[in-house]
Amino acid sequence: MIARIFIYFVLTAMIGYIYECTAMTLWSGKWDNRGFLFGPVIPIYGVGCVIGLVFGNVIEDYTMAQVFFAGFLASAILEYPTSYIMEKVFHERWWDYSIAPLNIQGRVSLLSSLGFGIAAVIIVYVINIFLVPVVWEMDLFYARIIGSLLAFVFVTDFVYSVYCSKKHIVPAYYDRVNDSVGSMVERINPNGRSLHSFLTAKTGMFK
Repeated sequence: MIARIFIYFVLTAMIGYIYECTAMTLWSGKWDNRGFLFGPVIPIYGVGCVIGLVFGNVIEDYTMAQVFFAGFLASAILEYPTSYIMEKVFHERWWDYSIAPLNIQGRVSLLSSLGFGIAAVIIVYVINIFLVPVVWEMDLFYARIIGSLLAFVFVTDFVYSVYCSKKHIVPAYYDRVNDSVGSMVERINPNGRSLHSFLTAKTGMFK
């Protein structure tokens, strides 16, 4: 059971990484790597999904609107202390919603929480329908092997990422990957059009 839950955690953390990097790249018009770790995962998404999975029987009795509200509320509860702790420990902020309306110290905002509410609906009614059966129908022997390998990689990445953050070190390969993805985004969007500039022009907000 633990091996399957950890596999699910890593997969949803990867999906969260793809979602957030894509969303923030569209927002800024340029590549925005939102990961705290060097690997393509954002653990807070995995944690949120595992919590939802643990209370799966309860969620099944919820309406889609209730799932949306649960995701909306849970994101605010998780984001604020996570942002505060990471800033105190690493003296950096990995996200800042200061320009968004109705934000709390830039750590939580109405717009971001609405996005997480939508994400919760997509996870429960789309992703989990495909992902949960794949993970839970996996042979236990292989699940333990894959879970152990993922745990080793994740812990190693976490320790190395924390060490580099504390020492203000950025590995050369990490810069190369970001430069490559950034160049690809520039080729796709040479004029640097962004959702931020579009909404600012249309609404006068987000300045």
